[in-house]
Amino acid sequence: MADEQDKQGFDLSSSPSHLLHRAQQAAVNLSSETLSAQGLTIRQFAVLAALAAEEGQSQASLVDRTGIDRSTLAEMVRRMETAGYIERVTSQEDARAKAVSLKPKGRDVYEAALPGVEAADKELLSAVRANRRTGFIISLSAIGAPEEEPDVEEEMTDEAEDIADKDKKAKPKKSKKAKAEKGSKKSDKKKKKKKKK
Repeated sequence: MADEQDKQGFDLSSSPSHLLHRAQQAAVNLSSETLSAQGLTIRQFAVLAALAAEEGQSQASLVDRTGIDRSTLAEMVRRMETAGYIERVTSQEDARAKAVSLKPKGRDVYEAALPGVEAADKELLSAVRANRRTGFIISLSAIGAPEEEPDVEEEMTDEAEDIADKDKKAKPKKSKKAKAEKGSKKSDKKKKKKKKK
């Protein structure tokens, strides 16, 4: 039995790490054309998106928001500042830190790339059944950014509504006797409270 398992080897088709790597490759391939047209990498777009959502972040905050390691992000920010996409100024909250903000050129490039990245995301999600997309995003977030709660809209498709309706119908209804017993327990509790007073 053990020999059979050894001969079969590692099953890539059910390996989460391998499948996530392949999914990441697909994501990069889908958005790379749009991003390269704007002279951006997917990581640079992530920095611009994080800054578009909240100006004046520290580099430490950008590390948390994007998942890019500290040394890589520091080099990226330096290059993006040289390219005129962003600027760093002394933080008003901490004189030792730098606050990073978008410059007009950075906002323009971000806004030009955004529709293509959104289209790539939509195409990626189309590979997942409609009633599982919200759960898929939540699962990816739990793996890749457990400290962040994803901002997802519940998509109630016809198929998902059918499933929800079936679940409601499948729940056993309480009998009249069970409801009466529950009601009598509540009234007993009220009587006990009145006696204590």
